[in-house]
Amino acid sequence: IVADGTDNFPTRYLVNDACVLTGKPNVYASIFRFEGQASVFAAERGPCYRCLYPEPPPPGLVPSCAEGGVLGILPGLLGVIQATEVIKLILGSGEPLIGRLLLVDALGMRFRELHLRKNPECPVCGTNPTIRELIDYQEFCGIRGEETPASSDVPEISAEELKAKLDAGDDVFMLDVREPHEYQICNLGGHVIPLGELPARMNELDPSREIVAYCRSGARSAKAVALLRQAGFTKVKNLAGGILAWSDKVDPSVPKY
Repeated sequence: IVADGTDNFPTRYLVNDACVLTGKPNVYASIFRFEGQASVFAAERGPCYRCLYPEPPPPGLVPSCAEGGVLGILPGLLGVIQATEVIKLILGSGEPLIGRLLLVDALGMRFRELHLRKNPECPVCGTNPTIRELIDYQEFCGIRGEETPASSDVPEISAEELKAKLDAGDDVFMLDVREPHEYQICNLGGHVIPLGELPARMNELDPSREIVAYCRSGARSAKAVALLRQAGFTKVKNLAGGILAWSDKVDPSVPKY
């Protein structure tokens, strides 16, 4: 059993893939400021970390704990939850956090639970996996070398600008390019077409309407905007920073994940 207490995305993806490839459960937890989350990934009957987070956020989008701060007792709180899950797995008793994501709000002292499911298209634990060995995770997370320029080549709209348009009653079509299980965690009421299905489902979109594409952090939706512009859509923009930016700058009640 692997208990992942790391604090960076390359190592989290490395641990996840190693656990899936070796068949070991990954008892996961992460913390930031006053919030934390925990789950058990890579178990035979449950999803893995990549099912929940198909892609890492763009470099620089998520501040480190040193930059953003973290409540001092939070590592202990989430660490105890991890230790409890490890013991349950060792004993083979109880109900582990497999297929469940526990969200901890220390300021409100609230615990919420989200149900997760395996993504059949997951590249490491899906039906037809494409990742069969460990990769360069620094490169995968964009930490080494130049970040992909896709997002700078597509028109963007900030969360505040989008909020103003919606408040003014502008006819904006919201396109959510995340996976359906992500939509269940939180959503902005958009029409869901996962990025992988977009090329085959463009007929569902009206090129005459103003379209704003969004995802969790803005990386996948930037790719979606690029695809749509190549197909002749001219009134499409990317929500800069995605739902994370919307939660930070417009509506804090929208949960982060």
